[in-house]
Amino acid sequence: MLVEFENISDDSRIWIYASPIYLDNENQSYISKLLSNHLESWQAHQVSLTAAFTILENHFIVIALDENIAGASGCSIDSLQHKIQEIEHYLDISLTNRLNVFCVVDDKIKCIPSSELSKIASKETLFYDLTIQKKSDLSSYLKPIKEGWCSRFVK
Repeated sequence: MLVEFENISDDSRIWIYASPIYLDNENQSYISKLLSNHLESWQAHQVSLTAAFTILENHFIVIALDENIAGASGCSIDSLQHKIQEIEHYLDISLTNRLNVFCVVDDKIKCIPSSELSKIASKETLFYDLTIQKKSDLSSYLKPIKEGWCSRFVK
């Protein structure tokens, strides 16, 4: 069952898929239609899952699942991954490359390969921590590199 993102529990499990390109209105419309259709009927072992999604900062697709109602199964997560792959194919990008770091550089979101991070960023540079697991953590997913997993890539 699809619900509004604002209405799903703050304890909900989230997945964040990051686009290296700016998602314009046309791309967001395509993503919204595809995910709405999928999440409306998303199930795990014939049990409806309560889910929501949003697109933040024109780069981050966030999918939330209220596991207090019903949890995801391997098959349901696989079906979500197939939808994400459809989006990747349509946009001709990778949304799942965890070696990219999304930073704020010159007031813009930049997708930086972790191997290049030390050339562009400092420990004080803000980055989006896409490893967070709960909707409530979105309030602090933008933080200095020194507070995140990628600090080891910057001197």
